Amino acid sequence: MRLHHLGEIDSTATTALLTGDPDRVPRLAAHLGKVTGRWERRGYVVAETEFEGCPLLVASTGIGGPSTAIAVEELAQLGVTRFVRVGTCGSIQRHINAGHVVIATGCVRDEGTSHQYLPAEYPAVPDFGLLRAIVGAAEEDGFTHFVGPTHCKDAYYAEKPEGFPLAEHWRARWAGLRAARVLATEMEAAPLFALATVRSLRAAALFVCTDDTLGPEETFAALGAAAVAAARGAFSLDNEQGEEHP
Repeated sequence: MRLHHLGEIDSTATTALLTGDPDRVPRLAAHLGKVTGRWERRGYVVAETEFEGCPLLVASTGIGGPSTAIAVEELAQLGVTRFVRVGTCGSIQRHINAGHVVIATGCVRDEGTSHQYLPAEYPAVPDFGLLRAIVGAAEEDGFTHFVGPTHCKDAYYAEKPEGFPLAEHWRARWAGLRAARVLATEMEAAPLFALATVRSLRAAALFVCTDDTLGPEETFAALGAAAVAAARGAFSLDNEQGEEHP
């Protein structure tokens, strides 16, 4: 099928793992199983892998809400109905360290794209069944993870707002988020959740916390573990609901 931005993709997969960095796609796909296809266009990279006998897409979204929404909209046109973001984030809570995984129960909508899909008072939340299945898989796999609300933004460098005209506002904002027990901040989950709600899709998200102390290989190891839990959780829904893979 030819998609407007993603191009020609030939896949029957109904589940996709989403990650921001296109360079992660081939490595994650190979980590999960045998790679059976790869497509690239306009900065997007999509790979199909065989995970425990089932077709699974791994796709890059780029950074931020607008490019994420395009990728999800077009993969949904292809027939994908389940989306799990597996990416990185910055910790807001002091007890959550680099290498730990955060599983989002909902997002503070501090960005713009989700507001194109849902009014401001509507929450951006994952599909509960998919969330529960991924949490269960993470518990079985035994890596350190935290489950709770996360924050989604448009301006990456607002985390360090020195020199911003609204620097005091942002410093107070981060302090307020910490006091409200928001776990981490990233840039794609809120639009993913909002779009999934509007399009009747199933979506969830989990992130690896990173900082300057976590090297590339350590980051990938944590992402690989998170991706396995995401795929296992997503495919476990087939057995629960009597769904079949194409």
